[in-house]
Amino acid sequence: MHLFSSVRFALWIILLLAIVSLAGTLLRQIPSQLLADPTLKQAWIEQVAQPHYGSFWTAVFNGLGLFDVFHSAIFLILGSLLIIAIAVCSLKRMPSLIRTSRGTDLDSAARLLEKGNVTRSASKISASENMANVTGFLSNRRYRVRRGETPDGTVFVADKNRFAPWGTYAIHLSLILLTAGYIVGSAKGYSNESFVVTEGETRAIGSPYDASIKLVDFQADFYDNGQPKDYRSDVQILVGGQVIKEGTIRVNYPLSYGNLNIYQSFYGPALTLRVSDSGGNEVFDGSLALTDPFTVEGITRNSGTLDLTSSGVFVFIISSAGPGDPVVPNGSVRLEFYDASPDTGGEFIDSLDIQIGSTTEFQGLKFSPSAMIEFSGFQLREDPGLNLIWAAFILFMLGLGLVFYFPHRQMVIGVYPDVKGSRTAYHILGKKNQAATDEIESFAKVIGATGQIQPKNMERKK
Repeated sequence: MHLFSSVRFALWIILLLAIVSLAGTLLRQIPSQLLADPTLKQAWIEQVAQPHYGSFWTAVFNGLGLFDVFHSAIFLILGSLLIIAIAVCSLKRMPSLIRTSRGTDLDSAARLLEKGNVTRSASKISASENMANVTGFLSNRRYRVRRGETPDGTVFVADKNRFAPWGTYAIHLSLILLTAGYIVGSAKGYSNESFVVTEGETRAIGSPYDASIKLVDFQADFYDNGQPKDYRSDVQILVGGQVIKEGTIRVNYPLSYGNLNIYQSFYGPALTLRVSDSGGNEVFDGSLALTDPFTVEGITRNSGTLDLTSSGVFVFIISSAGPGDPVVPNGSVRLEFYDASPDTGGEFIDSLDIQIGSTTEFQGLKFSPSAMIEFSGFQLREDPGLNLIWAAFILFMLGLGLVFYFPHRQMVIGVYPDVKGSRTAYHILGKKNQAATDEIESFAKVIGATGQIQPKNMERKK
């Protein structure tokens, strides 16, 4: 328990969490949609991670779970330790906060005024008049005032914003909720950063959702320089073939299905294509999203792939860049054919350009592209920790407001009758800053203080 109440221990946990989170930002992360399939996950490591980081570091990073940091055991353990450390520190501090909120009792205040580090002054104003001045001063400044009598005079204990110190507690609690929300979101959330649907296509979201998304229509507006001004997707959500929701998705204007939010992310061209064999049997009939743009000699074209391994070929499809494209004629697509047999390792066979709306044949396969359409790329996100994060944000702002805008003040004041008028002893408890010094100086003027004797820690530096 002593370890968890140590500030140094908490700082080390925060530092390690920052390092792990930084690794999750700098290192490539396995797409979440591949995590559930060990085969796809291993393929990603071999095809993406190893070429980039090399075999040795790939094995190290993978062993530490750094390719999926926010689901890794080390992240969950560090986050849990931070929650425990903050909770223990907060509980340990609670008794002192309760005492602070209750305020100093009158007996303790009287003892403090007798021998404490207080400011003492004399005044020609009578004790009764000075007590009225004290009460007025505290009332005007919205202090809570408690008053008691001693053999020598009257003691006042005043405080305001006495619950403000709980602001630090709210900040601690917000850190707990923030960490918990992040852990819950990472462990239980769902994310798909590149869910692609072509116009007219209906695509199942997949586990754990039983719904599908149909892209009814895609539209884009452009500025004169060709940059996109706005793009939007009209979609339907279907369950069991029935439309249960429909709407338009724009950037920053997602559509929700339950707790799942669907964001517009990117878009591009797609090709509707039919492929049949020599016997007229359908091999492929659908649309292909050309999601992989590439630039050669300053010309950007879009591309996609069609896996026809069962027919012995793998097809790389390249769209035309437009009317000025010197390689792929406008209104055409280029089909590049690669041998799909494992022995040749994808050897290039041949390529041909085909006009949209026509049919061409290659090795007994008939290719009939019928139209260029559009595809939409969506981000799908469900974060069950989001409510915790919002609660953390509200608590954090509340805590900051209490700490910085409602400073806690406690004053102890003793007013004693004197043959020349009255004597006053007074002191501000707690933090001594410029505001506290100004407060005590204002108080001195109200009570008509003369010949003050100030404690050393309240003397201003010249």
